[in-house]
Amino acid sequence: MFVDKNGVVRRPVAYLAGPDMFWPNGMEIGAGYVELSHRYGIDGIFPPDPAREDQYREYTPADNSQEELEKKIFTHDMNQIYRSDMIIANLNDFRRGQEPDSGTAFECGAAWALGLRCYAFMEDIRPLVERFSGAKHQNLEGRWVDGQSYLIEDRGLPYNLFLGVPFTFVQGTMEDAMKRARADFDRELAAAGYLPYTPEG
Repeated sequence: MFVDKNGVVRRPVAYLAGPDMFWPNGMEIGAGYVELSHRYGIDGIFPPDPAREDQYREYTPADNSQEELEKKIFTHDMNQIYRSDMIIANLNDFRRGQEPDSGTAFECGAAWALGLRCYAFMEDIRPLVERFSGAKHQNLEGRWVDGQSYLIEDRGLPYNLFLGVPFTFVQGTMEDAMKRARADFDRELAAAGYLPYTPEG
């Protein structure tokens, strides 16, 4: 439970973002995340989950083309974000890169713009310049750059400030991020005179 924008105490809806769906067992992982969310009084939505009956309409493809299929998926996932109160994003480095999945990064920006509460989890939340595992050196100005002489941000954040500022980063797993969100919600519940939520199981 949490206190929503209207002062109503209810179960928060969380969009569970990340590249997890691309793994061979992605749907199994997603189902596990959703089940896990219920233990913490959170109503998790994994992106491919069926649309709920509400005001957000799914896209009706004009034909069977790849372009129309992509529009349908995009609309479906955005509708899942519209339905949510918060986002919990897996921002671990993706496809052997030094940055998160691009789709997840977009969803994070959309979630913040829509006023959702923003949480993210990573295995390592040290500043980007410390986590960077590729070739790096300091340039003549003493700033860290990669092997192509592109600046590596050194702001004390795990990623670019457009993720680092609006998101609460948690080192660990999806469950660790849910625990952090639960703790934040319980502090708000206590401040409003309500008892904290008791996790299930």
